[in-house]
Amino acid sequence: MAIVEAGEVKKTTDYERLIEYFGVERIEPILNRFKNPHRLIRRKVIFAHRDFDKILDIANLGGTFAVLSGRGPSNKLHIGHLLVYELNLYLQREYGASVYVPLSDDEKYVFRKVKNLEEAQYYALDNALDIVALGYDPKKTKFFISSEYPWVYKAAIRLSRHLTYSTVRAVFGFRDDNNPGEIFYSCIQMAHILFPEIVYGLPTVVPVAIDQDPYIRISRDVAAKLRLFKPAGLYLKYLRGLTGKPMSASEPQTCIFTTDDVEEARKKVWNAFTGGQPTIREQREKGGNPDICVVFEMFYVYFIEDDAEVERIRQDCMSGNLICGECKDRLCEYVSRFLKEHRRRREQMKDRLPEFFLHEIDTSILDKLP
Repeated sequence: MAIVEAGEVKKTTDYERLIEYFGVERIEPILNRFKNPHRLIRRKVIFAHRDFDKILDIANLGGTFAVLSGRGPSNKLHIGHLLVYELNLYLQREYGASVYVPLSDDEKYVFRKVKNLEEAQYYALDNALDIVALGYDPKKTKFFISSEYPWVYKAAIRLSRHLTYSTVRAVFGFRDDNNPGEIFYSCIQMAHILFPEIVYGLPTVVPVAIDQDPYIRISRDVAAKLRLFKPAGLYLKYLRGLTGKPMSASEPQTCIFTTDDVEEARKKVWNAFTGGQPTIREQREKGGNPDICVVFEMFYVYFIEDDAEVERIRQDCMSGNLICGECKDRLCEYVSRFLKEHRRRREQMKDRLPEFFLHEIDTSILDKLP
């Protein structure tokens, strides 16, 4: 199976092949360098990195670094989207990292994911509210909407001189039917990635799914030409949605949105794909398969911090001591608790959202947000 088809990285779960193809490093050799590793790190949901050991060198010598973590605003956020921002919050709290979040309304417009820039800006503020509700420090966390922040365009123009069209075409697989905005967006994204280094002199790490690594690679190439710190990368595994397919905002049954009501979320959980047997009797006799079970993956990735508790659930599933209904009931409790608390924090942060932006925002939009 090819890693890349028609210029796009396929979402394969053959992580050994992905590591080899992209030339990144496994996370295991640096695990012992984290004093208090986040569950995503110790459970290897973060499976690879590029130069994050250099970021840790800086941190261990008392230096500071930045986390650059963009968001393309074209829909509501679901809990899968929030996972990377939970990791970024850990890096802020554990290492004092500054977090910068470009909201790429321009990307969603030129790639025809939204009808207009106004729609993208609505989702930009909605998504930002979800992110700040996780508990970010406004003094160390800054957002900007790409088309609303003039620095981005100026930087992209300057950086564009250090790329060639042949490089961009080769890396991203552009064809004759791509519009010029799609092609130039590679320069915009490069400006986003290099923003903390250029403006604040901060070495930067970019946590992403590995299919976004091409943007990091071209940014590293240009950073080297400009004698800047080459941005590091942290790479997350592809995670499944409730149906077993990838989470997608365009397929609501695959994911839990942050704005879902509790009853709607409960229905989604009860329709989730599991590794259980066809009947309770067979489950008791043969046990289930947690390795293919989305409900167990939700426990493992999102909701249960205690490693021993996760392992107990795994063993009880395989032995038949647990049946799928019990696990789904438990997952419903976790999801319900999260949604209620997150909605409360969203509402609390509405008035404070302008504190997190590097430019003025249209606060009238905040009144329209759920």
